[in-house]
This record gives sequence, structure tokens and C-alpha cells, in this order.
Amino acid sequence: MPPALKTVFNIALRYTLASKGSTLLVSVIALLGVVLSIVAILLTMGVFAGFQHALKEKILSTSPHIVVSLLDSQNMPDYQERIKILKGVKSVYPVVLYQAIVSKGGSLQSVSIKGMKPSDIIQKKKFLVKGEFKGGLLVGKGLADIMGIKPGDEVLLVSPMGKSTPFGFLPKVGHFRVDGIFQTGSFDQDYLTVLMPMSEANDFFGPSWQLYGFEVFIKDPYKAQQVKAQIEKELSDAAIVRSWIDLNKPLFNALELEKVGIFFVLLLMVMVASFNITSLLFMKVREKIRDIAVLRTFGLKRREIALIFLIQGITLGAAGALLGLFISLLGAYLINEYKLVRVPADVYLMDHVPVFFEVSDIVITLSGALLLSFVASLLPAYRASRTNIVEILRNE
Repeated sequence: MPPALKTVFNIALRYTLASKGSTLLVSVIALLGVVLSIVAILLTMGVFAGFQHALKEKILSTSPHIVVSLLDSQNMPDYQERIKILKGVKSVYPVVLYQAIVSKGGSLQSVSIKGMKPSDIIQKKKFLVKGEFKGGLLVGKGLADIMGIKPGDEVLLVSPMGKSTPFGFLPKVGHFRVDGIFQTGSFDQDYLTVLMPMSEANDFFGPSWQLYGFEVFIKDPYKAQQVKAQIEKELSDAAIVRSWIDLNKPLFNALELEKVGIFFVLLLMVMVASFNITSLLFMKVREKIRDIAVLRTFGLKRREIALIFLIQGITLGAAGALLGLFISLLGAYLINEYKLVRVPADVYLMDHVPVFFEVSDIVITLSGALLLSFVASLLPAYRASRTNIVEILRNE
């Protein structure tokens, strides 16, 4: 480091640490302003990111990673085998979907009937909260609570695709036993879905107005788009393929847009904190006016004088940003450890929101704080560099 530059750094550091009186008070206020603004931004962004992360994990733990809707069900077994052997695919479950009305005790509810092989239904036993699958129906907990359904009860299924008779159109009606209640945490499944053995569903609803397809689970859910492209290439025009990312894109786009908006609103806090740095440096310039004249007399140039005050402002901003980062990490640990951010589980699919820091959020926040600290230091530094030393020395 050149001697002149080393001298500038030493003087800037001494001026920063040698505050006293009102200057010290303003220095503390400026530092706390940066610290609090950084903590507010990082923890808010962390809660948003944590909510998104937890929501994704919840979706991935209860919903298929890829949904394949067949346009032609004639070659369903062949399609299943072709999907199974694709790279990254863990399991493939054939399903058939029907629309129906469930009736019990005078209550009616429109639902989706998901027909699956009994062996595949058994795989979902981890979601059972009551009862045990014995070949009957499995009903979502939300639907069961609304209609007062319990394991062992008999419900009435009404198919809207009935038949025409001399007495008019008559819907098809059947009585079925409920074996168990499942809960996934997903509104669509818990409130609007009934699981049923595929053979019974085909017998009751018939071959018309159904949707055949597959629920595909993959080894790495975050590579769903790549596996989706493989399935589309393999099945060509015989199916419509959608990943969990496609199905939930509007939700995550809305959350991301809200996160960006909140970030820029909170960034105003850093701007307000930077005004304190500007005020502090103006006070420093006035306080050190004689020192500036002496330094100029001993050969320091205008840009070196400006650099002294720029370094002070950036140092204050950097110290506040790093201290704010430390407090944010400590706060995130306490929030996650003691689950401090509580939310209604039936609304948000989770009972608490964790804090999850994304590296990009930290880098952007700290960079923004340093940039605003630099900008806030420019005017006082320029003012110090333009000081008329002849005028000062004459007055002395």
C-alpha cells in the first residue's frame, strides 16, 4: 500500500473511533440505524423464503411431482413401463379420475373420485389418521369433518353420468363403506378427494367421462422440469404432462412478487439510516476543519481528503451491515429453535413459519447497504475536499 494511502486509512480510522460528545451520539444513532434496517430486511426476507421453502416441501411430500394426463388410455400399461425406465423416475402410479357427489345424512358434497390400484392405495397409509384400508373408500379429513364421516360409515355416491329411462334421466347411485380418513395438508386432497379401488370405480362409473393418467414421483423433485421433458418426448402427443412447478406456478409467482415489493419498501429503511451517516460526516467535517487545513498544508491532495471521509462512511455502513447480519442469524436461530412465528395450520399447511436465508438475499442486502453508505458519504466528502485552507489559516 502506498504511504499516502496508508496515511489516509490511518487518519480515517482514527477519526471514526475518536468520536465524542454529540458526534459520538450521532455515530451510535447512525450505526444502530444501519443495524436495525439490515435486521429488518434479512429477517423479513428470511421469513418469506422460509415460508416458500416449507410450502414447497409440504407440496412435495403430499402431491405427485409430475401429473400425466393421457389422451388415449388404450396403451396405459405400455406407457407406464416406458415412464418407469426413464432416468430420475422413482415410482409411477396409474390413476383414473371421476367427478361425483358424496351424500351422508342429508349433506351433499361434490368431490373427485381418484381410482387407484389397491397396492398403490396401501402406499398412502402414512397419511391415514383413522381407520385402515380394507378395499373400501378413503376420505380426506376435511371432507370427513364437514360431513361427519367416520371409519365404518356408509356413504352414498352419486354419478352425474347416469342413464336415460322412460321416466327421464336418472343418475347412478351406489352405497360404499368408508375404511379410513387420510390427511395430507393439501386442501384439494383433504376436502375434495376420495380414494377408491380402480376396479370398483370403473365398474360403478363406467367407461365414459373419466380421465386416465399417472402420478409420477421422482428422485429429485427439483429436477421435475427435466423429467417432464423426457416424458413428453417419450409419450409424444399421447399425453399432457405437468410438473408440480407448473401446477403451483401462480402461487409461487405471487409470493415472489410480494417478496420483491417488501424488499424495496424495507430498503427505504437503509436509505433513512444513510441520512444519519450524511449528517454525521457533515459534523465531522466541521469538527475537523482545522485538521483538514493542516493536512492540506502538509501535502494531502483534495481527493485524499475526500477519501478520508468516504472511508469513514463506508466503514460505518460495513460495521452496521455485519452487525446486522450477525443479529439476523441469531434471530433466525431463535425463531427456528422455538418456533416463534406461529400460523394457523389449517390455513397455511404448517403450524409455524421457519426462517430460511437465501445467499442472494444476503448478498443483495449487504451490497445495497454498502452502496447507500458510499452514496451518503459523497456530499460530505466533497465538501471536505473543497475547504478553503487559506481562509481557515487566516482565521486561525
